[in-house]
Amino acid sequence: MDAVTPDGRSDSEHDCDRILYSDELRRLGGVTQVVAVGEMPLFHTRLTHTLKVQQLSRRMAEHLTRDESKKAVLDAIGGIDLGAAEAAGLAHDLGHPPFGHVGEQALHQRCHDDGGLDGFEGNAQTFRILTKLARRGEETPYGLDISSRTLRAVIKYPWLRTGEHEDDGKWNAYASEAEVFRECRGGLSGSARSIEACVMDWADDVTYAVHDVEDFIRANRVPIARLATDPLERAVFIARAVARLEKKYPHIPWDEVVQNWSDVVFVNFGQFKHHRGTAEDLAALRSVSRRLIDGYVSPISLVEGDEPLVVPDLIRGEVELFKQLTWHYVIHDPGLATLQEGHRQLVENLFDGLVAWLQEADREGTEFRLPQRLRDLFNLTASEPGSETYANKEARQARSVADYIASLTETQAHDLHERLRGTGVHSVTDPWLTY
Repeated sequence: MDAVTPDGRSDSEHDCDRILYSDELRRLGGVTQVVAVGEMPLFHTRLTHTLKVQQLSRRMAEHLTRDESKKAVLDAIGGIDLGAAEAAGLAHDLGHPPFGHVGEQALHQRCHDDGGLDGFEGNAQTFRILTKLARRGEETPYGLDISSRTLRAVIKYPWLRTGEHEDDGKWNAYASEAEVFRECRGGLSGSARSIEACVMDWADDVTYAVHDVEDFIRANRVPIARLATDPLERAVFIARAVARLEKKYPHIPWDEVVQNWSDVVFVNFGQFKHHRGTAEDLAALRSVSRRLIDGYVSPISLVEGDEPLVVPDLIRGEVELFKQLTWHYVIHDPGLATLQEGHRQLVENLFDGLVAWLQEADREGTEFRLPQRLRDLFNLTASEPGSETYANKEARQARSVADYIASLTETQAHDLHERLRGTGVHSVTDPWLTY
């Protein structure tokens, strides 16, 4: 456990408070979870999702530490730091750019292909925010001064984008943060993760699976009653979902998972009809959500090794199937796909326009005309620890532009895009461009 500081808080509790008070967390209220911020009915944003992951991470860690039968294993793995697990849940999505994974993919393509960098990845951006970009105060020039235990807890993918991980879609630190990444990993080696990171990761999966299904049942986008009672509807969904999942989880017995999941859906949703938004409908849905979360938290256990949290294969498979409902019925829908294509182009245009402007300002000595935050970020790339990893000024410009875009809400991204293209009606006194 971390040492207790003079005011009674542990280091990891300080971490949690610093993240809670950061601009970077507050921004998540304006960032997509699945559908655009502001859509009706009331969908989860990245912020409401994050608060639930924070809460569930804490409760799962408490659940594991209360179990006397796990005491020997807990002692062997060094215990669970409740504050670090909670802080990791609060921090885990800080690096997500505007428009979710669509924005992430667009920034990765621009950073990697055009910027000469190792790319852009939301988890690596989270690590960069915590260690470099966010500011705790005047006494801390880089980052929030987060403890090593909490930084380890944020690392879901314990590798850089190098060597055997060159083609991985996920990694947890850029080359510019490689040194602090290795330092905070301490004695962990290879693909080993801390127990707090495992807890946060499972809390993220369970939260995403349950609250997304809840959102889209309320919006009548997931036909849960048909899935529960119509074998054809269920068969079409399962065939598509399992085809996606068995490549990632070949060891899971999918036939057994499908049977168990079908039973769970029938028992919990077989009596559901068209969701009318009544108090009774909402109460029934909340009861199901509670039962599902209980069912996916209670069976977890601990073991010594590189992956200290044990989630039974059948339980993991069920959660993955629930996550696939959103892909099948919402994300692949043309209504959302057309919006996502537009968002991809918006992010690409923003990146190209800002890089060109930054280069022009550098040539002509007119940096003072750039948004202040962009100037600060570009200056940081010249002095930050790890700045030697940038091959040239162009790479620094690409990273600072990606950092800047990733710091925007979706409303700000739309506003800036219109300004740079000379469309829309805007005021010269809009305050957000000054910070």
